[in-house]
Amino acid sequence: MLKVLRRGRDTPGNERLGPTFRLFQSAVVSSDLADGIYKIAVPLLALGISRSALAVSAVGLAVRLPWLIATLPAGVLADRYPPRTVMRWASALRLPLVAVMCVLAATDRLPLWALIVTAFLIGCAGTFVDVAAQSQLPRLVPAGRLREANASLQSTQMFLAQLIGPALGGYVVALGSGGGLAVVVALYVVTVWALGLLPAAVERATASHVRQTPAPVPEGGRRSSLGSLIAELGEGLRYFRGRKDLARLATAAAVNNLSYSMCLTMLPLWAVRPGRLGLSETGYGLLLTCLAVGSILAGLVAGRVLKAVGDAPVMRFGAPVLGVCFLALAVPAVPVVALGLFVYGLVSMVWNVAVTSYRQATVPLPLFGRVNAAYRWLTWGVIPFGSLAGGTLSATAGLTWVFLTAGALPLIAAALLPPPRPQAAPALPDSTAPTAPPSAEPSRAGERVAGPTRPGERATVPSRPGERATEPSRPGKRATEPTRPGKRATEPTRPGERAAASADAPADAPTETSGHAPGTVRAGRPDPERREPSPADARDTAPADRAEASRAARD
Repeated sequence: MLKVLRRGRDTPGNERLGPTFRLFQSAVVSSDLADGIYKIAVPLLALGISRSALAVSAVGLAVRLPWLIATLPAGVLADRYPPRTVMRWASALRLPLVAVMCVLAATDRLPLWALIVTAFLIGCAGTFVDVAAQSQLPRLVPAGRLREANASLQSTQMFLAQLIGPALGGYVVALGSGGGLAVVVALYVVTVWALGLLPAAVERATASHVRQTPAPVPEGGRRSSLGSLIAELGEGLRYFRGRKDLARLATAAAVNNLSYSMCLTMLPLWAVRPGRLGLSETGYGLLLTCLAVGSILAGLVAGRVLKAVGDAPVMRFGAPVLGVCFLALAVPAVPVVALGLFVYGLVSMVWNVAVTSYRQATVPLPLFGRVNAAYRWLTWGVIPFGSLAGGTLSATAGLTWVFLTAGALPLIAAALLPPPRPQAAPALPDSTAPTAPPSAEPSRAGERVAGPTRPGERATVPSRPGERATEPSRPGKRATEPTRPGKRATEPTRPGERAAASADAPADAPTETSGHAPGTVRAGRPDPERREPSPADARDTAPADRAEASRAARD
């Protein structure tokens, strides 16, 4: 943290992924570490209040339900306001809730209903923090460094969520009922403090980036009614539905999460004695560390792997490889299961970094919060159904069929769905810009369409068959009428220049000015007050010009 806050010049190689990103990472890391402790402490607090299975399941539902309810509104607010502001206010909202829960637990006055309500509200605030964090990252890091930034951030998150957080959570809760929650409060304070230091750093970083972020919309610029929120959410959902590549990636991720939830729910029955693997509780914990170790190692090399291989092969073949890892869990051998979990951690981390970086680089920033919320709502919303499907299949067909089915689902989805084709994001239409009327009618066969005119130029009518298109006149030049059969086209000339145009020359041919060719006409000095020439005016030339044209024709 001291290194992050140290002032000084950044080296050229670290100026874009240096102190600003590390400060943001500190806020996210402290929040994730607090969440890891919190998710261990709350079920243990529920067990201290009541040994009822219904009570424990109700608390677990309160912790996970916010992903289905708060994700989409979080995406709307992450687009309406600066994401760092959403993160800070949501983190600040968690502080009094966790503090009250800590005091009540320490004094043995925490009722079950209060634990359920506060767990749900804290979970909703955490959802806003997580959604806004992914919207904030592309505003800090250029598109070319997103893979490196996501690999660093996600590997750190995996390390805290899978290893440090649960272990620290169990330890601090063992110290007392409110001990774990007191540590959570302290970490949330660090998150709010780090986010408070971020705005000035964000302004400096954004000013130096090529990929500029749009200015935040003022608070008075949009209405805060429920109808406007629904309309903004609908805009993001329509964009998400129109991006076929994102829809296919979301489908693959949802199927993978469904299978993952099925396997992880039933894995304790398969691994712990009297299960087929015959492990103890300690051995089962070590088995799960294979998953975390694979993810952490992948986070260290994900950026280089994606730079060497490319995003497209990883996004296309990552999900089927994960299906093979699920199939390996059905083998009743500890080394095979450990290898399957390790490879799953490796591949899933690289796949997640590629997909997340692709979304951040291709979705327009004004829509990213809503599009990302829709994506995560689909991919994370299937996790509870995976647990239900795993339990039902285990009771009816047996544990082995749980892993076989979980492995077959990603393979079937990859075979039925066409692979996603990476593409650039469509340009975001500017609904506030006035719509200009078309300058020319649609062209017919054989006609050329005149381009839009610049200030001070006149739009030209597209040429018809047999006619030559003329360029729009510029200030100081005389506009010419398209030629009809039997007439020669004259190009406007500058004062003192002679123009020569061949009747059969291409429209873009350069004008010859080195001599007198048959049919050349010397233009007079342009008169700004003169009306636009008409076809009759073309015949009414000055006497000197007409005489010279006659002599040139006789010669």
